[in-house]
Amino acid sequence: MKKVLFIGEINVDIIMGGLESFPVRDREISCSSFELTIGSSTAICSCAYASLGGSASFLGLAGQDEYGDFMVSGMNDFNIDTSLIMRTRKVKTGVTVNLIHQGSRTQVTYPGTIAEFGREYIDLSSIEGYDHIHLAGLYLQENFLPGVEEVLKYARGNGIGTSLDPQWDESERWMYMDRWMPLLDCLFVNEDEALSISGAETPELACRELSRRTSCPLVKIGPEGALLWTGEEVKIVPGMKAEVVDTTGAGDSFDAGFVYALLEMGKSREEAVRFANAAGARSCGFPGGVNARSSARQVLEFMGE
Repeated sequence: MKKVLFIGEINVDIIMGGLESFPVRDREISCSSFELTIGSSTAICSCAYASLGGSASFLGLAGQDEYGDFMVSGMNDFNIDTSLIMRTRKVKTGVTVNLIHQGSRTQVTYPGTIAEFGREYIDLSSIEGYDHIHLAGLYLQENFLPGVEEVLKYARGNGIGTSLDPQWDESERWMYMDRWMPLLDCLFVNEDEALSISGAETPELACRELSRRTSCPLVKIGPEGALLWTGEEVKIVPGMKAEVVDTTGAGDSFDAGFVYALLEMGKSREEAVRFANAAGARSCGFPGGVNARSSARQVLEFMGE
């Protein structure tokens, strides 16, 4: 079994579902559900990967507090190796509040350990022995940004595969992205991110432009599926229908599904995208980013349905 190391942010997700409306100034509104669950793009992706049946480890920073305990314990429950997670009293564990109204989601994040985590917390020798590393949510990890290139170069020099899901950059400057992309085996972006990074006018043109900068750009286009550069053309790999309860973690489940399908199932890139689409769609039927706990068998059954 291939060993995958997830490097990145740690925070809890507070999910308030079924809002009667989006927040209104100076007015209290109610919601129909509340949940405290594992959050952060990188952690959710690691849980999705472990649920599929993969070997996952995590390297990151958590606060020496109850939310930090919650995150480490929660990842252990998914059989993720958390021995590389460090703890700190300098800041609290990050928190993201998710406000869900009619299938749409608004997020508010307290960065805490997300912004504190950086290159100085990473012993590069600890990366050795892994077959693949995945990074995500980098533009909230301000302290880590300047050190990402060194980590990717070290991985490339040691024959370790790499993938990145940067998430949205509020500044839309996408600092360091041009340095990272040549070092990646796979870049995961959604439609808005692809358009902003590439400067293209359509998702298809964005995928084509990104293919000139990185070896395997995948553009997630929601229910319609994903765009894949085949080496000759941009191909739409159709998505799958699903009853949407909560879209939290759907993109991270897609990422995990693609990497798992390549590393453990021996799929081609197109087949891996189909599997990833199914993993992302199935996750939408459950509240929170990790509650689907989709095994590879369940994803395959979902595809058959």
